[in-house]
Amino acid sequence: MNYEDEFKSWLKEEGFADSVQSNYPTYLRKHIPSFLSQINIIVKDLFLQNDIEILQSYLLYFQKKGELYALNQGKNNFPSASLKKYIEFLKITNFVLSQEDSKIEKKIKYPLIKNIILYGPPGVGKTHNTNKLISLIESGISEKEIFETIKNNELNDVVDIDNIKDRVKFITFHQSFGYEDFIEGFRPNEEGSIGLEKGIFLEICKDAQKNLDDSFKAQIDISEEKRFRLLFESYKDYIQDEIDINQKFIINNTAYITNIEENAFRYQGDNWGNTQRMKFDDIELLYSKNISERKDIKSADGISGLAKQHATYFSYFMKQLINFGSKKNIQIDSVEKVERKNHYLVIDEINRGNISKIFGELITLIEEDKRDTLEVTLPYSKKPFKIPSNLYIIGTMNSTDKSIALIDIALRRRFTFLKMEPNVDLVKNAKAKEIMTQLNKKIIDTLGEDYVLGHSYFMKIENDDDLDFVLEYKIRPLLEEYFYGDEKALTEILKLT
Repeated sequence: MNYEDEFKSWLKEEGFADSVQSNYPTYLRKHIPSFLSQINIIVKDLFLQNDIEILQSYLLYFQKKGELYALNQGKNNFPSASLKKYIEFLKITNFVLSQEDSKIEKKIKYPLIKNIILYGPPGVGKTHNTNKLISLIESGISEKEIFETIKNNELNDVVDIDNIKDRVKFITFHQSFGYEDFIEGFRPNEEGSIGLEKGIFLEICKDAQKNLDDSFKAQIDISEEKRFRLLFESYKDYIQDEIDINQKFIINNTAYITNIEENAFRYQGDNWGNTQRMKFDDIELLYSKNISERKDIKSADGISGLAKQHATYFSYFMKQLINFGSKKNIQIDSVEKVERKNHYLVIDEINRGNISKIFGELITLIEEDKRDTLEVTLPYSKKPFKIPSNLYIIGTMNSTDKSIALIDIALRRRFTFLKMEPNVDLVKNAKAKEIMTQLNKKIIDTLGEDYVLGHSYFMKIENDDDLDFVLEYKIRPLLEEYFYGDEKALTEILKLT
């Protein structure tokens, strides 16, 4: 089925200029397939393709340096802009096409809502449900089923996420937490100096982006990257042996490597005041592009300024590495195509942090329709940055700590809020269930629903001793905090315990 007419109507409804309404569909139907054929990718009319992952892989050919990058620039970015807008159209309208060969419905696998906050009073299972939410997203069920399951707040065992813990990061916001902690900033390092360090958000975005990029790569590219990593590890061992024996590894007659760090070589010259860092990322990029000549290094895209400034030393190093690789002749077995995987950042107490201060200019980028497309330059590192579509941001918020009405508007409009409520049916002890019901009725009448007691306080009660302990050491202190300064109301509600 062809959705060209629907796309044109959507562009018109969104208020795009007549030139856009005319040019974008033409590029998708005719020009982009022609351009892709130049790099041996044969596709028909793109309006017959609704697999977002495939469309994004096409988009990368026009966005990244390569044969189609200059062509895209020469066409005023119409190829990339058309693809971006068609992907946005598919996401917003959630159109689903049928595969012509099998007539099997092709569903969009990943929920479109990527920013979710679970909020509610203490003890309703917000943290428990973040694990459940992640597990449900991983299961591939529909977005509607996921949200209904979480909202019902029923007890189940679908909360084990140990098998994906390498793709989940957990953090708690607080009043002193800032941009430098979350994104990037200058902090003291082990060497006693100040260095630029990545925050937890930048780290998980980097991991998610790498997975997303790798999922678009052909198997031959993945094989070459694996071969480079094996070669480079072998070469680092060779360099380390030289350092152990001679205290240095000679780059050329004026510079030498003295130390191997986690992500760079330390090198210097006899009369240099300071050592310099030869980053592994620069080396891998130059190797992947088969660049080793000084003049080519100075004009290469994507490498650091130091690599260009010290192109002579990098040139000598790259030629040594290439020569080492030719002698090693490393072979690898066939590799499988990388599968796209979701990554999750769980932010506990998200409302306790200063959102504008923490997210800074990236607050706009977290919006679902800005993922993969909108890009900013980070103020410290000066590097381009965007947020990948395979990252989910899940927050929790205690509704007694701060009213929803007072939440930063920037946070409120960019997240979907799911209210978690107490489920008295999860309390098995009859006496505990009755006391919980009575206490919550009184709290609602005096303070409001934001202050009710969650079921988790009462779920493990098996006898009167358990109940007395919970009431004395968990419920009473909470009620004293709720009714601080109102002795009469506190006395009345404590009678119910």
